Parts: sequence; structure tokens; C-alpha cells
Amino acid sequence: MAACPHRTLPAPRAMIPVGRRFVAEGSIVVIGAGFAGAATAWWLRRAGADRVIILERETVPGAHASGKNAGIARQPVLHASTALLTARGTAFLRRPPDGFCEGSLFNETGGYLATADPKDRRLDLLHRAALAAGVYTYEAERSEVVERLPLLDGAPFVRALASPTDGVVDIHLLLTSYLRGISLRTGTLVEGFRRKGTRITALETSRGLLEASAVVNAAGAWAADVAASAGAAPIRIEPRRRHLLHTGPLPGLSAAMPYAWLYDPEVYFRAESGGLLLSPCDEDHQPPGSPATHPDASLWLARRLKTAAPRMVGLPVARAWAELRCFSPDGAFVVGRDPNLSNFYWASGLAGHGMTASSAVGELAASLVLGSDPPIDPAPYDPGRFAAG
Repeated sequence: MAACPHRTLPAPRAMIPVGRRFVAEGSIVVIGAGFAGAATAWWLRRAGADRVIILERETVPGAHASGKNAGIARQPVLHASTALLTARGTAFLRRPPDGFCEGSLFNETGGYLATADPKDRRLDLLHRAALAAGVYTYEAERSEVVERLPLLDGAPFVRALASPTDGVVDIHLLLTSYLRGISLRTGTLVEGFRRKGTRITALETSRGLLEASAVVNAAGAWAADVAASAGAAPIRIEPRRRHLLHTGPLPGLSAAMPYAWLYDPEVYFRAESGGLLLSPCDEDHQPPGSPATHPDASLWLARRLKTAAPRMVGLPVARAWAELRCFSPDGAFVVGRDPNLSNFYWASGLAGHGMTASSAVGELAASLVLGSDPPIDPAPYDPGRFAAG
């Protein structure tokens, strides 16, 4: 439905049955055209919702973390609830539905997570969470890691966890595939909400008034601001900056090279465009927006590589940039209906795993909006878990 400025809202529309309950006929409005919002809209359409609109504040979709991330589909993660979604999301990326995209979406490179501290138990936690999610990982011998990743010859790691079904994703192809056929309004700010009791009836936007049967908050770094404007639960979603750097072309690198994620100190790298894409895994609080690239980002990387992978010291840096990853208070995803509003849903706080888990997040969020059976237990992601706090 087109936005209608300065227009009096009509009487409520007829109700149509969807799933086990009723949803008012009208637009399901998704706020944010990053991976969470785009995937939710795609799943809503796939489930039969014919009035789905995405509102995006920027002039293009994926202008922030969804278009700036490293594209690593990493399934082993520390939160068991997150691992369920990264596993389910990666299964979608590996074998998307027929007609979903044109071209190769997923390159199954595998990856290694390694630690230099013999007392660091994170690899055990990663292995257990992956196992519970049905993802195969195993403890790799040092010789295997160095054979696959000669750049780690001489690195001080003492243990490594292999995750052979991880890979690298074409993030731009993924986002455009989710958005194909979806009604998208770019350059549109959400300026306010109209409510009747605990129900949102319309959104006030920079392009006029838009009636809504349901609202999905997939606004990334702006999620808490959107929620506050709507009168939703005050869940803190904290944006944290992280830098990525690219070396430019280097000799002898293959796109089939597995990624490496090193701890103590934390740094990761993978092959990209004939060179290496790396991150010093820095983290600092930033306001919503496009974070500035810190002038010392390459120095931070060099210091970490000196300890974690000495053979990589002195790599050139052709380009550096920063993105924002968004975290809930407990670090787990926030997906589900708001405890204060009956038709306001969250798809936020994805902690840097939004690309990997996007399909699973969208599938779960769409099922909750439509009142259909969720694909997994939604309780660990329920926004209501913060109500007592």
C-alpha cells in the first residue's frame, strides 16, 4: 500500500485467517532492509502474506552491517540458542530453494578455530553447541591446520577445532535474492507510530502515513530507538564497531582456502578477491550510523598478528572499513513478539551472525507474525525474557 500523507485512517479492514489466529488485512511492515528484515519479508511472502512492505532509512538496502561484513558462514558459536539458528541458516545457504538466486551463493571452504591458551575452554563450548545443533566439528591436528593454512606455520596455537561445513557467502547475491519481488521503500524514515491500545495501527514516515497490520523491528543499530518510538519494551540493543581490512591481491591464495579464527589474541582471516580479508576483532560502543574507520585499525591488526600468526606480520593493507554489530543484554538473539505490543515483533540483536542465521531468523519471525507453528522453539529468543529485568 502506498504511503498516504495527511490522511484520516479508515475503519478497520476485515479480518482474514492466517495460521491459527487472525491478522488484520493490510500491510505487514518490516523496518530495515538488512539481512534480518529482508529474510523475514521473504519468508512472509513465501508463507502467503501478500502485503509486505520493507521500509529502509538509507537510499540502498544493506548499507550497514549487511553490506560490510566478512561473509563467513560460521556455525560453531558460543550461545547454544544461536548455534541452532546458524546451523539452520547455513543449511539454507548451502542448498537454497529452486529459483531463489542466480549464481553460486555458498562456497564450502570449511574453517578452523584455534587457541594459543591451553586453559581456554571456548573450543569445547563451541564443539558442544555445534553438536547440539547437528553440526559436525572435530579437533584437528596441528599438521592438518598448517597444511591447509600455511600462513599459520609457526603460529603458537595449541588446539584447533575444524568446522568443515562452514563457508563463504556472496552477501550481495544473498541480500538481493531475499529482496527480489518484495515491496521496498528506501530513503524512508519511521518518524512515529499510531496506536490503539496495545496495537499499532499505522506508521508515520517521512513519505507519509502507512497503515499496518503488524510491524517487524529489524532496524539493526536503530532497533532500540524504533522500539522506544513505538512504546515497545525497552530492550537495549548495543551497536559495537568492528574493523575489517583487505590486503589487495597476494600471490598463491585460493578461494578454496578455509577461514581461520584465532583466539588469544582474537583475529580472523579468509581469502577474498585474490587477497586476504582480516579483522582484529576489535569492539567498542558506537552510536547508530556508519562508523568512522579508526586510523589505528591496521596497527591493531599488526599487533595481534605478531602474537597470533607471526608469519603474517607485514601484510599490506589496501583498504579498511568498519561495521556495527548489534548485541542484546544477554548476547542472544531477540526474535518474537514484544511483551507490550500485540502486533510488534523483533528481529534484532544478531551479534554479528545475521548473515549466517538470516534465513532461520526470518523463518522464525515470519511464523510468529503469522501465528503458524514455529520451526524451532522460540522461547530462547523471546523479547519477553528481558521483562523481569
